[in-house]
Formats: sequence, C-alpha cells, structure tokens
Amino acid sequence: MRNAIRSEVLRAVSGFSILAVYLVALLMPLFVLFSDGSRFVLVGIDAGAATTRLLEPLAWCAISAAFVGAYGVTREYYYGSMDRTLTGVGFPRAFSGKLASGVLVAVALTIGILIAWTVGVAVLLAQDGLALVLTPDAWRIYAGALIGAILGSLIGGAIGWISRNYYVTAAIVLVFPMAVEFALLRTAPEVAKFSPGLVLAALSVPRYQDRLLEFAPALGIGLAWAAGLVAVAWIRWRRRAA
Repeated sequence: MRNAIRSEVLRAVSGFSILAVYLVALLMPLFVLFSDGSRFVLVGIDAGAATTRLLEPLAWCAISAAFVGAYGVTREYYYGSMDRTLTGVGFPRAFSGKLASGVLVAVALTIGILIAWTVGVAVLLAQDGLALVLTPDAWRIYAGALIGAILGSLIGGAIGWISRNYYVTAAIVLVFPMAVEFALLRTAPEVAKFSPGLVLAALSVPRYQDRLLEFAPALGIGLAWAAGLVAVAWIRWRRRAA
C-alpha cells in the first residue's frame, strides 16, 4: 500500500497540468477575500483583529482541497487511463491510494498557501502601518484550514470516484460552493451551514457572521460528510465490479 500511495503522490504532482491545480487552489480564498471589500478597511482596529480579518478567507482552503483530492481520480478518467490503473493494481489499492495521496498533496498545498497568504497579509498590513500579529484566533484559522484540507480532500476524492467525470466533479466541488452555498449563506443560513463547504469552513471560523456552526458540530458533520461519501463511492464500485 505504501508503494501505491507513493506512486499516486508522484503522479499527482507530475506534469504541467498540476500548475493549473495550484492556481485553482488559490481560487476560493481569493474569491472570499475580494467578495467583501470591507476586509481591506482596517482603520480603527488593532493589529491582531486586522490580521485575523485578512486570514479568515483561508477557511475556504478546504474547498480547494476537495478539487485537489478529486484531481488524481478525474484526471485519469479524462485521459482514459483509469482502466489500465485498475487492471494493474486493482480497485481497492487504487481507491485507497488515491484518497491517501490526495490528502497528502492537499495538506502540503494548503501549508504552502498558508505561508504565502501570511506573507501577503503582512505586506498589506504594513501598508496601513500595522504589524502581523498572530492571535489565538489566527492560529485557530490555520489549524481549521489543515483539518478542513484533510476532510475536503476525502470528500473531493469520493465525489471523483462517484462521478468519474472531470467537469462534473469540478462543478460540484468548486462551482456549487461558489454559486450555491454562498448564496444560501445570505438567504437561508440555517440550511447553508450544513452544506459540505460551509461545514468545513466553520472549522476555521466557527459562528462566522453568526451563520456557521460551532467547531465541534462542524467537525462531526464534516466527518459524516467525508465518511458517507467515501462509503458511497466504495459501495458503488464494489457493486459495479460484482
């Protein structure tokens, strides 16, 4: 199994197409950052609160991680190589190997985004005469983003196995959160807060704008989403092979 995971990790980070994945990974936090111009209004607040405000979009790295987790699966379907992979290593090893490698790549990429984003925040704060101050809330954002990356990658990988289509999966893991979950957050937060993307975001920013879940229920529901979708993907494929 270790060799299968190592092989999938190398495959996941090879080729020029992975550069597009890295760019997409920045899409969600950037979308959240620029969707609310008030984040850049830092007059009258202390450095710690300003730092936290600019770090909050990192909570949505979990959605980017879902795309990263799905990519290792959907790319093979896109290029028509999945049948060779399944013939060579078998479905159980391919399934678990791709999920595990997706988690590793998503976490590594999220760490890179956290570092780059923090540097960018420090530059923005300096322009307003403020210093970067990492409060407990800021560290909670980092920790929640990493937990969300793990769960998001599993959710994305499972959706990839279920749909077996690159474009359908991309629409589910990227377009749905941007077009539907954000809209519901404004119009029906009591429903939206249980959706996968916003559940994972709540791990970093619990009770965000008094519309998201607390950390503990968000973690429980996030685990349920991940476990449920992985189980559906596994059962679906086992029935197909039977």
